[in-house]
Amino acid sequence: MAELKDTAEQFAKDLMNQNVAGLMMAFTPEGMGKAMALQAQQQAAGPQPPATGVEVEVLGQEGDDHVVDIIMKNAEGQGVIATRWRDIAGAWKVNDMVLKQ
Repeated sequence: MAELKDTAEQFAKDLMNQNVAGLMMAFTPEGMGKAMALQAQQQAAGPQPPATGVEVEVLGQEGDDHVVDIIMKNAEGQGVIATRWRDIAGAWKVNDMVLKQ
C-alpha cells in the first residue's frame, strides 16, 4: 500500500489540475457525497482564481480516520481543505472533506 502522504499529495495535485478521473478513484461513497457538496458550495461562491500551488500536511489519526490538510494556494492567498482518509482494503480513500475557516 502506498504511504498516506504520497497518496494525499497525488490527490492534491489532481485537485489543482482538475483531474476528475484521478479524483474519482480517491473517494469512499460517503466521501464522494461530501466532495460533491463542497463543489456545489464553491460554485455558489463564484469563480476562484486558478491554483498556483498545493501543500499537504498529515496531522495524525483520530479513530479510524487519518486527518490531512490540503492547502490550495492562488494569487489571492490560500484555502485549506480538511480531509479524512481511511484505509479501505489496502488503499487510502477520502471519507470526508470540508473547507476550514
